[in-house]
Amino acid sequence: MDLSRIEMFNGLSKVELARILGMMDRQEEPAGTVLFRQGDPGDSMFLIEQGKVQLYSETPDGDSQPLALLSEGIAFGEMALLTGEPRSATAVAASDTVLYRIDSEIFGRLIGENGALSAYFIRLLSQRLVQTNDRLQASKEAKARLVRESLDRLPEPLPEALSACAMLPCFDGRLMEALFSIDWSGLWEKHRETLSEFVRPIEAYGEEGGFELHASVKPVLAERYLERHSEREAAHWLRKAAEYWMGQGRWDAAAAVYAERDDWDSALNIAEWKLRAEREAQEPEIAATGSEAGPILAGPAGSAGYAMFDRCPAERLTSRFDVLKAYLSHCAERRREAGLLKLEELLDDGVAFSTEETIELCELGAELCRALGHKQKALDYLQRAERLAMHAAQSGGEGELSERSYRLAEQKLRQEKSKELAAKAGSLWKKRGWSGAIAACVALGSMTFFHFADPIAGLSRDGMDFIGIGLAAVIFWMVNVVADYLVALVMAMLWVLGGLMTPETALSGFASTTWLYMLFILAVGAAITKSGILYRLSLHALRRFPSHYRGQLWGLIAGGIALNPLIPSSSAKVTLGVPIARTLSESMGFRDRSAGTAGLSLAAMVFYGFTAPFILSGSYTNAMAFGLVPGAKLPSWFQWFLYALPAFLIFACLMLLLLNRMFRNPPASRPIVKETVDEQLHLLGRWTKEERWTVGTVVGCMILLILQPLHGLDNAWVMLLGFGVLLVAGALDTQTLKTSVDWPFLLFIGIAFSFAQGAEQLGIVEAMSSVLSEKMEVFLSSPMLFLAAAMALSFLVTLVVRDDPAVILLVIALLPLADQAGVHPWVLIFAILLATDPFFFTFQSPTYLLAYYSAEGKSFSHRQGQKVAIGYAAAVIVAVLASVPYWRWIGLIQ
Repeated sequence: MDLSRIEMFNGLSKVELARILGMMDRQEEPAGTVLFRQGDPGDSMFLIEQGKVQLYSETPDGDSQPLALLSEGIAFGEMALLTGEPRSATAVAASDTVLYRIDSEIFGRLIGENGALSAYFIRLLSQRLVQTNDRLQASKEAKARLVRESLDRLPEPLPEALSACAMLPCFDGRLMEALFSIDWSGLWEKHRETLSEFVRPIEAYGEEGGFELHASVKPVLAERYLERHSEREAAHWLRKAAEYWMGQGRWDAAAAVYAERDDWDSALNIAEWKLRAEREAQEPEIAATGSEAGPILAGPAGSAGYAMFDRCPAERLTSRFDVLKAYLSHCAERRREAGLLKLEELLDDGVAFSTEETIELCELGAELCRALGHKQKALDYLQRAERLAMHAAQSGGEGELSERSYRLAEQKLRQEKSKELAAKAGSLWKKRGWSGAIAACVALGSMTFFHFADPIAGLSRDGMDFIGIGLAAVIFWMVNVVADYLVALVMAMLWVLGGLMTPETALSGFASTTWLYMLFILAVGAAITKSGILYRLSLHALRRFPSHYRGQLWGLIAGGIALNPLIPSSSAKVTLGVPIARTLSESMGFRDRSAGTAGLSLAAMVFYGFTAPFILSGSYTNAMAFGLVPGAKLPSWFQWFLYALPAFLIFACLMLLLLNRMFRNPPASRPIVKETVDEQLHLLGRWTKEERWTVGTVVGCMILLILQPLHGLDNAWVMLLGFGVLLVAGALDTQTLKTSVDWPFLLFIGIAFSFAQGAEQLGIVEAMSSVLSEKMEVFLSSPMLFLAAAMALSFLVTLVVRDDPAVILLVIALLPLADQAGVHPWVLIFAILLATDPFFFTFQSPTYLLAYYSAEGKSFSHRQGQKVAIGYAAAVIVAVLASVPYWRWIGLIQ
């Protein structure tokens, strides 16, 4: 079913349409089936995929009168959902029919999550309201006769003048005098009682008051005027009234004359003329001062006139961009919510603005939101403008912005919002001024103490200073008041200024092949994200599994395993997997945080986000951790896979048992229909050239990494080859490299590699080995005890230091002991990688927080997550310890 052809879904992206299609319940009904009866509660709406539906109106005596025959692609039944009123008609399948049903809960969710749908139904309600008002007006013929009789009792030419003024929004005494030669003030005083039945005084258009006709009599008088005058005469009268107001210097009143009759082209022409005149008037001042005076607006009276464009159709405003900008500036100045609604309607409907215009509208939207007090939405608009500017630069400048680029920008913005929420929730220390001051004092104290203290464990004075600087860096990483990479760079600066090492040594980490490998794999990951193929690949995985809960659970697991080696970022994978699981849950009818939704979402979280250590390319942190081993060569992709395979099989089985026990195959209220998934894939369209090149290059790189024992190329050069292909093919560009590669992380890791080499050269590694071996002698007697202690220590360290700094500290601290315990560095690093992302407490794991917030906290509760956290910790411990015999067999443990 092509949802894009249905009016209510206009403006939604292909991914959004695919998601909505998955939420609907597909049902087949034979001819003659009564879908609902007049008077029934309105608990759902329908879309017709095939067949026809007849609507009937039922009279109190039992007769039925046909109203309409609905065909394919038509939506019906939505008004009862919107208004809460009973059904106003009976719907019967006129032929064998295939329908998509949307119940009230899904309908409410769609309205809340999609601005375009909200705008559509607002317009629909407005149209129905207008129709209702028209019917009510038609029933007031008696009232119209009374109005006409009262009007005829007034002296001439008042009846004619009032009838003519019914064509206008309002009038004043001078207009009456100029166009009808009427002494309005005298007549008003003489016939006030009778005239008050027709008009009322208002304060409008400047200092002098005006008048407007009562809403109840205005249509009657306008009809009287049109009965007595031709269309040409009416147009002439409107032009004379507009010219009168222009002569009075009131452009807004002149434009309102035409807006009253929905002649928006004429109204917009007047507004454009006014803006052009103001711009010309400002030009001498700009030439004299060298700066513009800001947004072009009329004076206090004229500015108020922009409110008339609340009713202007969006497509008309689109073609008069200067007027649209002035209207939005007016709304910001007056704090009018209508401007924000108009802007969202324009953007959500996919109106064809140029890139530059879209960016400017987003900036105006931010200004409007700030005026209305919507601070977060203002930030969203500014970020959207920034993303659009980036995509414009990527595509070569000032051309039209494609829907694909716009939607990818929005998707990236949503992911960054999830990351922002996760970062805030994951901060153990609040970023306050006093926390930074305390951290600085403690860090300075650390450096001072180790500089003047007597050397320990045979260390030199340089070694003591190195420890003091390192502890100061750890303090700042714990408090997290300064960016990690900035702390690392300052640490390297202090090494050089303190004479601890040469600049070449301090920056040697940037010259390693491991650092280059991480750069290239991050770039390839950015190309994968940019291409937008992740959602498509996940749908293909789900398409090949049964449609019930257990089948889709396996589909999510398979999707996570398949994508794990392709995306070198747990964050990117988890922000893809959990929303897909939520979409599946919606399609199967599971409620938020129910057993079904939580089971699918937590399975996606684990197998998309927490399986990265099992594959070399699963996360850039894997290569980073092994890069801390002095003089060691990074294992090949195939070696890493073989080393981790038994542990993965054990881990996967234990997590599946846990998830199945916690969420015992909850029954779905409706199974996923294969045709629905096919429709979702159809909505995404054919593979783009960018997607084909990206997939082909990534698969080629994976094959070369697997075959490394045969060709002998280092991982870095394999990824460099893929990086070059993507650049030449256009799937990766300079702008993506600037904005989508985590350069702060690469700066941080380059210094971290230098840190490891510096610790080795200054004898700190040897000293740590000597001290720790005495403290941990009991654990060094057995590889199992040593690995268990390393993982337990990792769980504890993440209570204070998280993410990559925790991995670096643990690897550098425990690596000297691994050799004494007979454990290969890879085994220790693998155990640390698994154990440094626990989520007993929510702030411990950035991956867990991203999974939680990527579904807006609706997929599972923290309590459900904590139960899985305990199982995860047990699973990784068992997987590592149970793999010790295998690692001993292949020579990784002595």
